[in-house]
Amino acid sequence: MKNVKKVTSITLGIIFIFITGLGFSNVLGQEKESLTLYAVMFHSDNCADSKAMALKVKDLQANLEGKQVEFIKFDFSTNESREKTRVLANKLGLSKVLASNVGTGFVVLVDSKSKEKKAILTTKQSSDEMLAIVIKNL
Repeated sequence: MKNVKKVTSITLGIIFIFITGLGFSNVLGQEKESLTLYAVMFHSDNCADSKAMALKVKDLQANLEGKQVEFIKFDFSTNESREKTRVLANKLGLSKVLASNVGTGFVVLVDSKSKEKKAILTTKQSSDEMLAIVIKNL
């Protein structure tokens, strides 16, 4: 009987460590469901607006940490990065977003469930304006 209690205690301990180590929401699959918005950056290494936008996106990420936003980069710098972008867009269901936007140096906010375009962020906007637009669309 003592051995059964020890095995049960050890098993429960391992399950507890497993659940807390992964984060309870991950175990239940809830974390992904809570995602509200994709912030898709259209980027190219040789685009000045892309470089400026990258700095603003870093600020946004810091201000939105823990929020229901996933930042994604569609990279058009090389043929290889374009192919990876196409694969990523297909995987996330964002192929229409990819096809309907031309150019680089901006961010498209997309509803994670409907895949509907909600807003576009450009370098003409301040970081505060961008943050307000993202929060409005959460």
